[in-house]
Amino acid sequence: MPVILIVILVGLLMGCSVTHNQPEELLIFAAVSLADALDEIEDAFVENGKSGIVFSYGGSQMLAQQIASGAPADIFISAGKFPVDFLLDRELVNLKVSDILTNKLVVAVHTNRSVQLESIEQLSTSRVKRISLANPMLAPAGRYTQESLKTLGLWDKLQPKIVFGADVRATLAHLESGNVGAALVYITDARTGRNVQILDIVPPDSYSRIVYSATIVKRVDEKEGVRPFLEFLQGATAQEIFSNHGFEPAQ
Repeated sequence: MPVILIVILVGLLMGCSVTHNQPEELLIFAAVSLADALDEIEDAFVENGKSGIVFSYGGSQMLAQQIASGAPADIFISAGKFPVDFLLDRELVNLKVSDILTNKLVVAVHTNRSVQLESIEQLSTSRVKRISLANPMLAPAGRYTQESLKTLGLWDKLQPKIVFGADVRATLAHLESGNVGAALVYITDARTGRNVQILDIVPPDSYSRIVYSATIVKRVDEKEGVRPFLEFLQGATAQEIFSNHGFEPAQ
C-alpha cells in the first residue's frame, strides 16, 4: 500500500477517534438576563466532564424568531412563556417544558443623580425625564413591564418619556450611561449594574409571574449532552449559582 494512502487512513482513523471521544458542543439560546449565571454554570458543567457549550444570548422573543427561521439551537432557555409558546405552536420544540427560575421587576435609578422615588406612580412626575424599558416586541422583560404599567394606569402617561432597549441589558445600559433617569428591569440585572440603586417599588401583583423555561429544540439528531445539561440546570450546583445571582427557584 502506498505510504501516502497509509498516512491518509491513519489520519482519518485518528479523526474518528477524537470525534467519538469528544461530545459535540451544545448551542444554547438563552435570555440575556441569564448570561452571568449561565457563564458560571458552563464552567461547572464542563469541569464535570460534560459536553462543551456555546451560548447565544439575546431577547427571548428575538431568539425564538431566530429558531423559527432555522437557527441550529439545541436548547432554548426563555425569560417568560410567551417565546416558548410561540415555538410550541409551530412544533419546533419538545412538548416537555421545564420551569427552572423566577424573577421580578424593579425600578433602577443612577446613584449619581438625585432621583428619589417612593412609588412607581412618581415616574409620571417631573422627577424623571426619561425612562428606559425593554421593547415588548423583542423581550419578555418589556412585555412584563408593559403589563405592569397598563395595570397601574401608567402606560399611556409615560409614553413621551419611554426609551426602548432591545433587551434588558441594553435597557440597563441606557441608565448606566446617564441617558435616562430610571429603568424598569429585572432585579437580577439591576444587581449587575454600575452605580445603580434598586428601588423595589413595582407591585408584584401588577404583572404575570416571571418564569424562566427551558426546552429542547427539535433536531434531526439530538446531541448526547442535551438532556444531561437540562438535568444539571435543575440540580443543586446550578440552582445555587442562580440563587447567588438573585434568581429564585420556580418550584
